[in-house]
Amino acid sequence: MAPGTPPRHIACIMDGNGRWAQQRGLERTHGHMAALAALNAVVSGALREGVEWLTLFAFSTENWSRPEGEVSFLVDSFPGHVLEREARRLQERGVRLRLLGWDDPRIPADVTDMLHGLEELTRGNTKLQVSLAFNYGGRQDVCETVRCLAAQRFPHEEITEETFARHMKLPELPDVDLLLRTGGEHRLSNFLLWHCAYAELVFLDVLWPDFRAPHFQHALELYRQRRRRFGALGPAAGTDSPGPADADPAQPPVTGHPVEPGPVSPLKLPAAIASHLGSSLLNGVKETARFAMLQLGAASVQARRPDQR
Repeated sequence: MAPGTPPRHIACIMDGNGRWAQQRGLERTHGHMAALAALNAVVSGALREGVEWLTLFAFSTENWSRPEGEVSFLVDSFPGHVLEREARRLQERGVRLRLLGWDDPRIPADVTDMLHGLEELTRGNTKLQVSLAFNYGGRQDVCETVRCLAAQRFPHEEITEETFARHMKLPELPDVDLLLRTGGEHRLSNFLLWHCAYAELVFLDVLWPDFRAPHFQHALELYRQRRRRFGALGPAAGTDSPGPADADPAQPPVTGHPVEPGPVSPLKLPAAIASHLGSSLLNGVKETARFAMLQLGAASVQARRPDQR
């Protein structure tokens, strides 16, 4: 990966809407409504950086188990309020909407028709492909692909990774380069399991309604510091591959794992600490201090153990 090269495909788990609302004494649905600015921020960031594909996890196959009122809002009111209102903006910005998921009788027919209509309306746009994962589950995607191959009596000896991918729900969808999840949780939640085989994972503590352009840039900075080897050893066998050309040699390499505490510049925090910054400076400082103290405390305990034997 050349320095400064944008990820081709960013996938985003937009988590934290309900908690954002509850922290303010509001109904969970208010958090979903407050997420429009975050949606615009991630789409604008992807357009600005030249990203080709952006996949947004809007409603999962597991979300049907949520309270009836919230489910009704997510599959009925929310798509019409947000997507239909944003149709003109998507068209003006050259964004093509792609649907990733399955029709379901529980989804109102007018919502299904509206989604397919937006997909058709934006078909000719090429600047950014936004795939909307609506009523989507990663395991179901794999199962449906197996059913498709079986229905076609596809010879088992001819099934490869390439042929399997061509029979998935959205066969044009490339592998995910960067998976970004807000809300502080550290899991995939059954999202794009096939496509995330070698995705770089970035988890941010900011709740989705508070997500803005600086958070998007921070995630990209973390991604660009990663060393993507796809199972190989790097340029020379048996040696670690070098980091990005513009990496600071005085800083430890960022691999997605916690780094040992040490002297750092205030503007160059290790990624393990920097990724814990919250949505505001004050909350970010508090969270960073807490996380740093935990690391320092763990290192101190480890250092004392030999003397206690």
